[in-house]
Amino acid sequence: MKYWLLTTEYPPFYGGGIGTYCYHTASMMQALGCEVTVIISDDTVRDRKEELKEGIRIVRWHTDRNHLSDVLGHTARLSYAFADIVKTLILEDGAPDVIESQDYLGIAYYLTQYKHLGYAFIKDVPILITLHSPAFIYLDYNRVPVYRFPDFWTCEMEKQAIRAADLLISPSLFLVREIQQYMDISPVPVRVLPNPYATDLPVMQQSSYIPGKIIYYGKLSPQKGSFQLLEYFKALWDVGFPHTLQIVGGTDIVFHPEQRTMGQLLQIKYKDYETRGLLQFTGSISPDWIKDTLQYAHIVIVPSIVDNMPYVVLEAMSLGKIVLASIQGGQSEIIEDGRTGFLFDHNDPPSFVRQLTRILSLSPEEIQQIGANASKKIHTQYSYPAIGPQKLDLLQEMIKGASPARYFPFVHQEPVAPEPIMQGGLHSPDPGIYPLLSIIVPYYNMGAYIKECLASLFNATYPHKEIIVIDDGSTDRHSIQVLDELMSDRRLTIIRQKNQGLAYVRNYGAEVASGTYLAFLDADDKVATTYYEKAISILQQKDNVFFVGAWTQYFGDSRQLWPTFTPQPPYALVHNPLNSSSLVYKRAAFLAGGLNDKRVDYGLEDYDSVISMMGHGFNGVTIPEPLFFYRVRKDSMFRKATREKLLYSNRYIADKHKDYFTRFATQVIHLLNANGPGYQFDNPTFGVYPTTVPEKDAKLTRHLKTVVKKSPRLKKLALSIKHKLHL
Repeated sequence: MKYWLLTTEYPPFYGGGIGTYCYHTASMMQALGCEVTVIISDDTVRDRKEELKEGIRIVRWHTDRNHLSDVLGHTARLSYAFADIVKTLILEDGAPDVIESQDYLGIAYYLTQYKHLGYAFIKDVPILITLHSPAFIYLDYNRVPVYRFPDFWTCEMEKQAIRAADLLISPSLFLVREIQQYMDISPVPVRVLPNPYATDLPVMQQSSYIPGKIIYYGKLSPQKGSFQLLEYFKALWDVGFPHTLQIVGGTDIVFHPEQRTMGQLLQIKYKDYETRGLLQFTGSISPDWIKDTLQYAHIVIVPSIVDNMPYVVLEAMSLGKIVLASIQGGQSEIIEDGRTGFLFDHNDPPSFVRQLTRILSLSPEEIQQIGANASKKIHTQYSYPAIGPQKLDLLQEMIKGASPARYFPFVHQEPVAPEPIMQGGLHSPDPGIYPLLSIIVPYYNMGAYIKECLASLFNATYPHKEIIVIDDGSTDRHSIQVLDELMSDRRLTIIRQKNQGLAYVRNYGAEVASGTYLAFLDADDKVATTYYEKAISILQQKDNVFFVGAWTQYFGDSRQLWPTFTPQPPYALVHNPLNSSSLVYKRAAFLAGGLNDKRVDYGLEDYDSVISMMGHGFNGVTIPEPLFFYRVRKDSMFRKATREKLLYSNRYIADKHKDYFTRFATQVIHLLNANGPGYQFDNPTFGVYPTTVPEKDAKLTRHLKTVVKKSPRLKKLALSIKHKLHL
């Protein structure tokens, strides 16, 4: 089997849980006879570097290999680069039988997106996501503001990649249940398979220890139970408990509510106990030192309040150590209380003291017996020979059952509205291989640009199309003349009418069109030659995809690239994530749920249309390629949008779709609180730092306002300045 593993952590640089898992998994799969490739991000590499180590091919590469640092934040750029390096390797070496990826940071977000959009290099390759430490859970427990960009988008990428996987493997049932509290994973097959662990040490029958030596091994973080653990010990020390707690692990995790590191907080709070020698902070250690550090421990404590299956439990038990762990994690599925270790419950705080006291009262013979039981269990039940065949069976089962899905794995999907009965209906028989695409070009005084726009449409590779230009009462002489010249072009249908506005033009164009598929393109914009072909291919493959967009490349007065995103609530309810003036639709779905509303006004009609489509269950996707070209002009309608116009339109949209917004109201409020007004941002992969500058209504200010309001000339001047500044 040709097996590829995607990860952000792999020895020798990392000793964390993901890195440890990847090392043992790669070694185990190689021992089973698989051809293993580990693909890891590494910014110490200039571009790409390969090495063969212990029979495992390791490919390291720089995260900005695509030079997108100006348009994608770190985690989004990382995911995009993972997809790109996989594509490169497949084109060079052929596709693997299976790809496994970590869930953390959503590194498989773009790769799974390409797969479900039907990209040839990946569409037939099964993708497995192994659940380790999803940020949308762990950041929440660590009190990180998870609705603040870019963390919010990282969490959304993780959720989307999890939903898009062919198979999910979790090291514990605990983690599966925890994830289900945050998202619905029922559509994806889930299997529980413990993490593998191998050691060159024999089963420990005798384990040396120093009585009363208690070690907490792990990074200091709220999620790891650091606060609770020290509260338990403080209560014990205050009544004369004589034993020292040694904390081994990183102390530099930031506790965001206090804007200090965990080490700073705890060393200040427990300074007296540290001075008295009851508390020791050892700091981070190399993974190579774990054995020596734990060697003489009497008790190893794992107090996590949420965890998958921490490797420190496997490591300590394999050494014959007594582990005292919380039940709030996968460790509770490893330890048999009283036989291979001990468990306590954070929901019953006195249980910690009871269990700690119980362990300290054990005889040396009992300590040795429990330690031997623990070591034997790890050696027999978590070894490569125990876990490897189970993993191989799951992978082969996944490969055998892999088949193209008719549905895109949206995280949020409203019930689809009843299917309209009309020509070109949602599932009407296709008239041949290439159903008709109707392209509507709204035209108003665009004589300077229309020919360039039409040239891109004529060059489009999708072969069966009609182009309908609708002149919305142009008044510019040159624009009227250009349109007169185009009247003789048989490739075009030109309709002239009195001016009624962009919303009317789009709706009218959709009604008179004949195609199964529908697209709009403003007369000053362009499309890539393959855009419509790729979009319609997706619409044909996915029954629950009703419109398709693409990344946007600006031209004219800007050369910026806008990496747009598949619209999903709650983000799409506070900001339009894609350029909705260039979408390709299943026409019947647009007529049923996407008609433009002129009352929205000020250039947000198409944004309202997207929200309406989503509310009807007509979801859409974005192709992660720059296939749409948007001309930036100083005199364009949207460039003239003032704060007042945007506030009006956004309020109207939210009121109009009140029921839909209400479903996500809490999340929308969190997003707005964390990032400011939605009209002020357009890329959730970067941080946003909203500021509030209150208008000070001082006596002088009030007097000036009164003077201005009473003078028509000053009033016009003030409004002119305000308009120019877009205030």
